[in-house]
Amino acid sequence: MARFFRWIGILILGVVIVLALTALAARMSDGPIGIFAGGPLESGEHMTHGLSDWSVFRGVNAIDLQLLEPPRSRRVWIIVDDDGTLYIPSGFVRSLPIWKHWPHEAVADGRAVVRIEGRLYPVQLVRIDDMELLSRLGRDLTAKYELPEQEGPPDPDDFWVFRVDPRTGP
Repeated sequence: MARFFRWIGILILGVVIVLALTALAARMSDGPIGIFAGGPLESGEHMTHGLSDWSVFRGVNAIDLQLLEPPRSRRVWIIVDDDGTLYIPSGFVRSLPIWKHWPHEAVADGRAVVRIEGRLYPVQLVRIDDMELLSRLGRDLTAKYELPEQEGPPDPDDFWVFRVDPRTGP
């Protein structure tokens, strides 16, 4: 029995080591690796400004997002509204505070870069606090990603949405 527990311990240690090495490799890479935050976005065609109409990307499910401060990237879902406005949702902001740092960092400094289909766009993230818009975007998110239906309006402390505005510069 002791031998069994020793092998289970070795197996768990091996998994932890693989996860830690993957997280470290992701931080040094050009973009995220799976669920692990990556380093700064570097590859791709650098655009001089963000777009005011993102409707061409309506069918895209996920993009790479990098805040300028701190310069880490992650893979995020997107919603493109009927008027071509791009939104980036973030759920579980309060529920998973250890995991979800980027929304708070985006509020502090919303300068960011998004990589969509091989192009890097400089953008400014602006948190949305309009409950009517949050509710509508929550329904759009639920429909697009086939998520379970939520009852009532979203919790504004746990479900944050950022509007993606164009920005000129690096």
